[in-house]
Amino acid sequence: MWDIYQNYIYIDFTFKYQYNNLEKKLNYKNKVINVDSNKMINGDNNFNSYLAGLFEGDGYITISRGNNQSKNKISRIRKIIIGITFHIKDLPLCEDLKFKLQEGWIRIKDKENACVLIFHTDKALMIFVDTINGYLRSPKIYKFNLVIDYLNLKYSLNIIKHKEDYSDISSNNWLGGFLDADGGFYVRYTNSTKLRIACTMTLEQRMIEPMSNLSYEPLFLEISKFLKTKLNISKHNENKSYFMIRIHNRNSLKIIIDYFNCYKIYSSKYLDYLNWVTVAKLLLDRSAYKLDNRKLIYNLKHSMNNKRRYFNWDHLSNL
Repeated sequence: MWDIYQNYIYIDFTFKYQYNNLEKKLNYKNKVINVDSNKMINGDNNFNSYLAGLFEGDGYITISRGNNQSKNKISRIRKIIIGITFHIKDLPLCEDLKFKLQEGWIRIKDKENACVLIFHTDKALMIFVDTINGYLRSPKIYKFNLVIDYLNLKYSLNIIKHKEDYSDISSNNWLGGFLDADGGFYVRYTNSTKLRIACTMTLEQRMIEPMSNLSYEPLFLEISKFLKTKLNISKHNENKSYFMIRIHNRNSLKIIIDYFNCYKIYSSKYLDYLNWVTVAKLLLDRSAYKLDNRKLIYNLKHSMNNKRRYFNWDHLSNL
């Protein structure tokens, strides 16, 4: 896989896209943009909420303004770019998201071992906004709504700016997307003085959204409440502070398993989750320390995360 994409810098595809219940047609650089007032992807609640969570974890919005003298900050916006960053090993997911949305282009960042799904045309912005609008839960909604203001002003639209989604975390796949971006699944197997087996899941994000100066604390408190665990603060990356949730108790393990019985993650973390959930169920059944299971758990641990060498992407057929 690494050799295939090593020499690629940009990958750009174009797809025909379709909407149902077309309501408006706008001219943009001599092209026709079709705008639907309903949700994109046929109102796929699980996909739309997943993409919103993924964006709020590893997504960004870049806004460039011109030099005109207008007091209206929105009218001075010259260019908007929305991007979602992935590890290079998750390029198949990046490509499938692009195909499903039927817009965007992919940039390969060799030095960072990353790829980025980028939406930079007004048509792509409209499709992306239409897909996740109403599903956002984090302070990133502030900048997201500036994109809506820009599109509404430029094309005389009336796209609704929703407030944060305060529905139960368990009501859709937002947490799945957020975990795919900022979470991790880990198995502990230590056998120095005493054998210790444990499953942990972590979720981490910055404390403050820079542009709006809004805190992620209310969101992380809501997630920690759902997972029945406490909210922690971690420090790394030049001693910067982050909100962090770490689960390992039996009740929290059950909640995560029940959640992913209903919803899915789609990055390579899904493969790590399969290893993780196997061990978690053995722990819940109180059979993890049986001799026959110890070797299994050891092997599962040593084929996860950065030790994974085999990737099966069959689960993307459910995206």
